[in-house]
Amino acid sequence: NNVYAIGDVAAIIDEETPNGHPGVAPAAIQQGHHLAKNLINIIENKPLEKFKYFDKGSMATVGRNKAVVDIGKIHFQGIFAWFTWMFVHLMTLVGFRNKIIVFINWLWSYFSYDRGTRLIIRTFAKDRSVDYRAEVPSVKEVP
Repeated sequence: NNVYAIGDVAAIIDEETPNGHPGVAPAAIQQGHHLAKNLINIIENKPLEKFKYFDKGSMATVGRNKAVVDIGKIHFQGIFAWFTWMFVHLMTLVGFRNKIIVFINWLWSYFSYDRGTRLIIRTFAKDRSVDYRAEVPSVKEVP
């Protein structure tokens, strides 16, 4: 009692959604908003509302100047889809300053062909007195 699951850990199987909902962020966000409303309904002794998923579509970049967009019955690809993807992602950012900073970073990366660092690492000061080479265990030592 009073345990709720949303997102990709939950499966709502019924006549309308025999395969459940997609395990992606937009579905989880909608489920989170729905759960919050239903928790308020519980507190206010109101009836619970059934969850209804609204598919906003999907977009993905697949390379430089290339993307795919599927929104309902509308499907397109190529550079126009790439610009659409960029526009939608910029508009979802919070704050005008964040949008400008991300846009400038994208412009810089596009014209400089700089992919940027994809990995965050910290510096490693190697102690020269320690041998860091791995020892290979003999067959007898392996359990």
